[in-house]
Amino acid sequence: MENTMMGPEIAKSALLIVDMENDFVHPEGGFAHIAREAPAAGFDMPFLMRTIPHVKRLADAFRTAGRPVVYIAHMVKPDYSDAQFPYWRIGLGPGASRPFIVEGTWGAQIIDALQPRAGEHLVIKKGFGGFANTPLDTILRTMGVTTCVVVGVTTCVCVSTTVRGGVEHNYRMILVKDAVAEVNRETHEGELQTMARLFADVKTTDEVVAMLASAKAARN
Repeated sequence: MENTMMGPEIAKSALLIVDMENDFVHPEGGFAHIAREAPAAGFDMPFLMRTIPHVKRLADAFRTAGRPVVYIAHMVKPDYSDAQFPYWRIGLGPGASRPFIVEGTWGAQIIDALQPRAGEHLVIKKGFGGFANTPLDTILRTMGVTTCVVVGVTTCVCVSTTVRGGVEHNYRMILVKDAVAEVNRETHEGELQTMARLFADVKTTDEVVAMLASAKAARN
C-alpha cells in the first residue's frame, strides 16, 4: 500500500498570532522594563520587536487570501489564581513590582500595530500553549482548518508549546522563522532546529506569502 505523505495545506490554513502583547514586544512593556533594569538577564528587545512587521505582513496576506487570522494572548487575573504556569519561578505574582499580562491592563493588550479585525477570534490562554484548556481546536475545526501557520513570541516557550499542541491535535504546522523571536537569539536558533526536526515546516515570511498567493491563483 502506497504511503502518501501529508504536508501542509496552505489553502486550508489559519494564521495563529501568539502573545504579541504590549508586555512582550512594546518598548514600554514588561519585558522591556526587565531589559533596562536587569541587563544581565539578556533580554534582546530589538530581536523581539523585529517580529512586528513580519507578523503584520502575514496577517494582511492571510486576510487578502480569505484565510482566518486567530489571535492567542496570555492573560491572568491580578492574583494569578488562574495561571497555569509556574509564574513564581520568574518573579511574577501578586507581590511583583508591576503587573505583567494581567487582564484589563495595557500590558496584556495586543499591540496597536496588530489589533484584531472585526470577526477575528482572540483566544485567551492561562498557560504556555494555545491549545491547552482553550477553545482553539474547536474554532479551527469549525473553520475547516488543517494547517496552522504560527508566529509570535517567544520561540522557546509559548510559540513552541503551541506548535507541539497543534501536532498533538493532528494539525500540520508551519513555523515562520523571521516572524518569531526569543529573548535570546542563540536559544531561538536552537529551538528552530528542534521544530524543523519533527514538529513543523520552518519557513520564512516570503515563502508563506508566496504559498498563499499560489493557492489563491490556483483557485482562480
